[in-house]
Amino acid sequence: MRSFGTFVAAAAILALAVILPSVEPMVETLAAISFVTAVAYGFALHPRTEVFYVRTTARMHDDEANMAIEHDQLAVRVETARLWLLFVPTALSVAFLVLTAAQGKLWNFSLLETFVGTRAFGLWSLLRLPLWLVGAALWIWASERRVLRDAEVCSARSYKLHNGRVGFQFVTDKGRYSGGDDFFFGLAKPWEVATLVFYDRNDIDLCKIGMGFLFHRIVVLGRGLTELDHQTTAMQQAIRDVLG
Repeated sequence: MRSFGTFVAAAAILALAVILPSVEPMVETLAAISFVTAVAYGFALHPRTEVFYVRTTARMHDDEANMAIEHDQLAVRVETARLWLLFVPTALSVAFLVLTAAQGKLWNFSLLETFVGTRAFGLWSLLRLPLWLVGAALWIWASERRVLRDAEVCSARSYKLHNGRVGFQFVTDKGRYSGGDDFFFGLAKPWEVATLVFYDRNDIDLCKIGMGFLFHRIVVLGRGLTELDHQTTAMQQAIRDVLG
């Protein structure tokens, strides 16, 4: 059965290689539409929660190398950031795909020549590398928005960095254990914010850690119970002033 599946997959790839030049403009047009749709899809997934309240735990060492555990209460908000990394490459890629759809120069290659001719394979990979990078960026954008759509937050129990990726484990407020693996960007500061884990309240396996965010910034609004109480009081007073 597995051999038959392998045969079907190989036949499909060969058939695609044969017919691809003839449907080249349509493939490029669909790719351009997919890029634009991915951007719009992310913005449509607006987070339902504006401010998150979370209890954090930080391990600190004094001058004598004695470890101390410090607990804190944070109020954080997640904002979009570095959107130029999303808009500029996507716009250039869409323009490139539209132009090549009219000229018919992007997808016209021979699959056999690709595997036989090393030079052809290198040129093919080089020309299409920016498109793959844009596709990866759009996937990261959509995945971040999916997590934040209906998210809750907690601190990571543990994490490990390895080869540009971060693996992490966490426990929800309801005592459910889960974990994930993500790209490591290290853009979230300070470190206690970078170790925050955002997860979908309906599917905790859909999660991301703060240090894995690329298109979002975690902003600390308040710190400590006293500061948060003052902020809550001020917010309630502002609401009363608006409502009259």
